[in-house]
Amino acid sequence: MIQDSTRGIFVDRIDPIISELLHIGDLLEIEGVTDPGAFAPCVLARKTIRLGMGTLPQPIRPTWDQLINGSLDTQYVEIHGIVTSASEASLTLLTHGGKINILLPGTMLDALKPYIDSLVRVRACLFASWDAPTHQVRVGEVRMFSPSIVIDEPAPLDAFALPLKRVSELLLFDLQASALRRVKVSGQIVHKQDGEYFMTDGVNGLRFIPKDPADLSVGDLVEVVGFPSLPGPSTVLREAHARKTGAAALPPAKSLTAEDLFQARHDALRVRLEAVLLNLSADRQTLEAQAGLRRFEARLNAGNAQIKQLPLGSRLELTGVYAGRGGNRTTGTENDSFELLLNAPTDIRVLTLPPFWTLRRLLVLVGALLAVLAAALVWIRLLHRTVQERTAQLQYEVREREHAEYLRVRAHERTRIARDLHDDLGSSLTEIAMLASAAPGLELPPEEASERLLTIAGKSRTMVHALDEIVWAVDPQRDTLASVARYLASYVEEYLSGLNVACRVQIPNSFPEQMVPGEVRHHLFLAIKEALNNGVRHGAATEIEFRVRLFDNRMDISITDNGSGFDLSERRDGYGLFNLRNRLEHVSGRCEINSSPGAGTSVCLQLPLPVNER
Repeated sequence: MIQDSTRGIFVDRIDPIISELLHIGDLLEIEGVTDPGAFAPCVLARKTIRLGMGTLPQPIRPTWDQLINGSLDTQYVEIHGIVTSASEASLTLLTHGGKINILLPGTMLDALKPYIDSLVRVRACLFASWDAPTHQVRVGEVRMFSPSIVIDEPAPLDAFALPLKRVSELLLFDLQASALRRVKVSGQIVHKQDGEYFMTDGVNGLRFIPKDPADLSVGDLVEVVGFPSLPGPSTVLREAHARKTGAAALPPAKSLTAEDLFQARHDALRVRLEAVLLNLSADRQTLEAQAGLRRFEARLNAGNAQIKQLPLGSRLELTGVYAGRGGNRTTGTENDSFELLLNAPTDIRVLTLPPFWTLRRLLVLVGALLAVLAAALVWIRLLHRTVQERTAQLQYEVREREHAEYLRVRAHERTRIARDLHDDLGSSLTEIAMLASAAPGLELPPEEASERLLTIAGKSRTMVHALDEIVWAVDPQRDTLASVARYLASYVEEYLSGLNVACRVQIPNSFPEQMVPGEVRHHLFLAIKEALNNGVRHGAATEIEFRVRLFDNRMDISITDNGSGFDLSERRDGYGLFNLRNRLEHVSGRCEINSSPGAGTSVCLQLPLPVNER
C-alpha cells in the first residue's frame, strides 16, 4: 500500500527482491499501469525505486458511513472506540456510530484480550470486507493488516466505582461527556423485552442493553453502568453492566391524554391512558387501539399469557411502559409512533363495552341494504324490460286479432250484403223481368197490361227501399246514434203511412256522440221491421207508437200497437218472436215482449251503450 497527499492505492507485482527490502514508512517511486482490481482500482508495478525513509501520513478518521460503505478501501485510517469483545484474529469496537468488527489476519487471541473494555485507537490500512461473487460490502465488518493499537483509556478495575448520576443529568453540559465514556445510573426496572430493559428513576425513563445476559425482573432496583446514546426518545446505555440492589412495587403510572401521546419525554415511563379497542391479533398478544384521533399498539410480553377476548369497540384503560419510535428527546422532536408494553393481562381494564350499533355493524347493515336495493333495482329493471317486451307482444297480438276481426267482419258484411242483394233485389228484378216480358207477337189486353205496370212499379219501389236500407246499413257516415234513431223513426213513419196505420213517434232532441257499427244497425233495423210487420199483419193494429229513450248504459226502443194481441204462453215458440230475440242477443242486447189477447202488443228492444262514451 502506498499513499500520497490525496489518498492511497494498492500496488501489485512488485519485484520480490525489492519487496524484501521495503519497510513501512519508506518513500517510493513506482512506475506501472492501472488496473480495475478485484474490488477497488490498483497499480501493476513495472519499476520500483526506494527514495529513502518518509513520514507516515495523518490517518483518516472515518465516519460511520465511510466505515461500512467500502469507500475507504486501501486508505490509512484510525478507528477510535471501546473494545467490547475479542476473538481469534478479530476485535469488536463500539464507536460513536455503532459497533464494527475488525478482522486482523494473523493476530492471536492472547494478544487481543488485554484490550477488552479499553478505549483504543487502531491505525492501519483499511480493506473493505466484501463478498466475491456479488461484490457487495459486508456491513459492519472491515479488515486491517498489521495494525497499530494504542490504549487511550484502560479498562476500569470496577465499573461500578463511577459516581452515580440521575437520568436527567445525562442531558446536562459535561466537559468530559462522550458516547465512549461510561456513566452510572440507578433506578427500577419497569419492563424487559428482547434483551432490552426499561427503567425509571421515578421521574425520567431510560433504556439499557446488557453486554452479557442478566437475570433481572420487572420491579428490581438496579445500578447500571454503560455507554450513553442520547439520540432517540430516551437515553440508551449500550454495553451495559447491571447489578440488582433490591426490589420494590412498581411506581404509579402517569396518566396521559390524547393530546400529549407522542411526546418523547414519556419514553420508558409507566403510563396509563384510555383508548378504544380496534383490533386484536390472532395470537392475542397485540391489540390495536385508538386514543382521540391517534392509533397505537399495545403489546403483551408475558410468555404464554394472552389478552382475553374483548369485543371490538370496547373502551379500555391500559397501563404499560411507553416505547417511542422516531422521536428525539434532545431536539424536542415528537415520536412518529409508539408502543405500549404490557407486563400482564391485568394491565388491561375494561371501562365500557361497545354499543350494539357500532360503526362496523352500521356499515354492514348499510351495505346489506344497498345490496338489496341494488338487487331490487336490477330486478325492477329486468321486470320492466319483461313487461315492455310482453306489452309489445300483446299489442302485436291485439293488432293481429283486430285485423283478423276486421277482416272477418268485413267478409261477413260483404256476405250479408251479397245475400240481401240476391234475396231482395235479385228476386224482385227477376219478377219484374218476367212481368215485363211477353210472348213474341202476343199483345196483352189493356187491363192486364195496366195491372202488370202497376205491379212492376210496386216492385220497383220495394227495390228502391231495400237498396236504401242496404246502403244505410253500410254507410259509415250513418253510424252515429242520432243518425240511427232518426233513420229508424223516418222509416217507421213512411212504412206505416203507406199502410194507412196511425203512427206516433217520440225520439230525444239530442244524442251522445256514440258510434253504432253497421252490423248492429242492420240487426236493429231488421228487428224493428219484424216488430212492425207482426203488429200490422198479425195484430191488425190501427195505431202504433214508436219511442226511443236513452239511459246511462243503454238505449231502449219500444214499439207498442193497439192490435189484437196474443197469449205469450201459447205462441212463445213462434219463429218471429225467436227471430226478434236472436237478433238482439247477437248484438249483446235484449228483447222484451208484453202482450195479452185484445190488449195489443209491446216490444221493447234494449241496446247496451258504453258509459264512458256518453
